[in-house]
Amino acid sequence: MLKASPRPLRPAASSPGRVLPVFLFLAVALMIGWLLVALKFIFLPMTLALFGTFLLNPPVEWLQRRGLPRTVSLILVMALALAAVWLGGRYISASFMAFRDGFPRYEERLESLVGQVRAGTDQFSFLTADHLRSAVSQISLSGLVGNTLNSFVSVIGYLAITLIFLLYFLPDFPSLPDRIKRSFPDKRGSLLRRAVKGIGQKVQNYIWAKTLTSLVTGLGVGLICLFFGVDFAVTWGVFAALLNFVPTIGALLSVIPPVLVCALQPDLGQLATVLWLTGCLAAVMILTGNVLEPMMLGQSVNLSPTASLVALFLWGWLWGTVGLLIAVPAMAMVKFTCDNVDSLKPVGAMLGN
Repeated sequence: MLKASPRPLRPAASSPGRVLPVFLFLAVALMIGWLLVALKFIFLPMTLALFGTFLLNPPVEWLQRRGLPRTVSLILVMALALAAVWLGGRYISASFMAFRDGFPRYEERLESLVGQVRAGTDQFSFLTADHLRSAVSQISLSGLVGNTLNSFVSVIGYLAITLIFLLYFLPDFPSLPDRIKRSFPDKRGSLLRRAVKGIGQKVQNYIWAKTLTSLVTGLGVGLICLFFGVDFAVTWGVFAALLNFVPTIGALLSVIPPVLVCALQPDLGQLATVLWLTGCLAAVMILTGNVLEPMMLGQSVNLSPTASLVALFLWGWLWGTVGLLIAVPAMAMVKFTCDNVDSLKPVGAMLGN
C-alpha cells in the first residue's frame, strides 16, 4: 500500500502586519531626523527656549512671591539672562583673541621640540625629518583656535535667538496646565500635566546641578593653572566650566588645552611639571564628575551610561556643539515620557540606570 510522502516544511511567511509598523517607524524616524537637521535654525532655538523656560521660571516665581508683579519679574530675569550671555560672549571672544595673538611664542617652542626630536631620528627608522615636517605643516594652531572661536560665536548667536523665543514661552508657561486641562478634560489631561511638571523638575535639577558642579570645576582648574603659572589660567577655568556641561568627553577636552600650553610654554616645558599639572587636573575632573555631581543629581536624571553616550553622539551629529550641551536633558525628557506611557515603559526601563 502506497503511503503519501510527507509534505516539505516551509518557512513561515512573515506577517505583513509586523513588517509594516517597523517600516513606518523607520520612515518616521528618518523624516524627523531630516527635519531636525534641515530646520535647525528653528528647532534648535525653540528647544533651548524650552529648557530656558524650565530654568528661568523658578526665579520669576521667586520674585513674584517677594511681591513683584510677574511682568516686572520677567523683565528683570530676562535682562539678567541677556547680560550674562553678552558678558560671557565678550569674555570668551576676548580670551580666544588674546590666546591667538600669543601663538608665535608657542610655535617657536614647538619648532624647538621638533628639532630635538629630529636630532634622534637616526634611532627610529619610522620617524624621519620629512615625516615630521609633513605632520607639523598640517598643524595650524591659529586655525584650530579660529574654528573653536567660530563655534562659540555660533552658540552665542543661537542663545540670542533663544532669548527672543523666551519672550513668548516664559510669559505663557504658568497658563499651560490650565490650557491642557481645557483641551483634554479626560485622564489624558492629568497625564500631560504630570508629564510637563515632571519634565520641568528634571530639567531644572539637572541644569542647576550641572551649573554648580561646573562652577566648582572651573574654579579648581583656574586655581591649579594659576598655581603652576600656566598662561591664560582664568580662560582655562572658564573653558572647563563650559565644557563640564558636555558629558563624558567634556572633562577630557577641558584638560588638553592647559596641558598643551604648559608643554609649549618656555618656562614650564619640563616633563615633571606637565605630568603634575595633568594629574591635578585629572583629580579635579574625577572628584567633580564621579563624587560631587552624582551626589547632587541623585536620581533626577537616572540615565544609563550607554543612553547618555548614544544621546551625546546623536544630538552632537544633529546639532553640533549646542547638541552636545542639550543631549542629556533631552534624553532625560524622552525617558520620563516613556516612563509615563504604558506602551513605552519598556523603552524607559532600557534607558534607565
